[in-house]
Amino acid sequence: MNARLKADLSRLTAVTVGQVTHDRYGDRIVPGGCAFFGARTFRGLGAVSRLLTTVGEDFNCESGLVGLDVRREVSPETTVFSNLYPPGEPRLQLVESRSQRITESMYPDEWKRPDLLFIAPVMGEMDAIPWASIARAGYTTVGLQGFMKKASDERRDGKAVVVALDHPLGLELLEGVDAVFLSKEDIELFGSADLLEQLRSRVGVVVVTLGEAGCAVYEGEKERHLGVYTTDAADPTGAGDTFAAATSLALAARWDVIDAARLGAGAASVVVEADGGETLDRVGEGLDRMDAISMVDP
Repeated sequence: MNARLKADLSRLTAVTVGQVTHDRYGDRIVPGGCAFFGARTFRGLGAVSRLLTTVGEDFNCESGLVGLDVRREVSPETTVFSNLYPPGEPRLQLVESRSQRITESMYPDEWKRPDLLFIAPVMGEMDAIPWASIARAGYTTVGLQGFMKKASDERRDGKAVVVALDHPLGLELLEGVDAVFLSKEDIELFGSADLLEQLRSRVGVVVVTLGEAGCAVYEGEKERHLGVYTTDAADPTGAGDTFAAATSLALAARWDVIDAARLGAGAASVVVEADGGETLDRVGEGLDRMDAISMVDP
């Protein structure tokens, strides 16, 4: 592992805001959600990792939060998701239950001015307000997917199908934000035709993950593409969240955006090697995989 780069990251404090969920794998429950993958990625890369979340009285994944500084509000039920990957089709998400919302008043005063604020909702549990001004972080990033979708009235096996919002995304969320992350699939399933253009006009760095094709990095007028680290993938769940978190931490350390995205791709390649975030303690190996990730033609 590159000790100098690791030292860059380990001096930082990162705050993640978003729900930790129960993700269902058959009869097995594991922790999930963008905030879970983000907070664990920060810890795995050596940073002080703080997590503001909501869970239910039934939350049974405490082992997944070991090593994190956690502030939580507890409601009757934890948010429960199932992720289905039909061959040749986009991921289908189903939601069984919902925990309470996260509000501005829950943000601890003593957590203000961290090096990094990572806003990472899973689905509509936070208002699209200027969170950057609440935390006053040195660097603020947003995992946008959770602000783009909702539970619908459609049911499958008694669970609500996740669909796009029926109203425009509240772009006031982007006030003071330094970087935004979303996937090509998010844009196609949940976004508007001009979403990417709107994001680029408001945020200095926009990164769109492209699955096995890598990612597109938009910085000002520049558009550049990176490939992936080739590995044996067991489960893609959390890859985009891990990518966003690792890249965010490197950006907060003032790395060049391409080097930051290389770290994100390296960390994501570790996470996909097992189900449900089982390899999150190994995300630091992404530092050793960075040099193998090359620029590619769009």
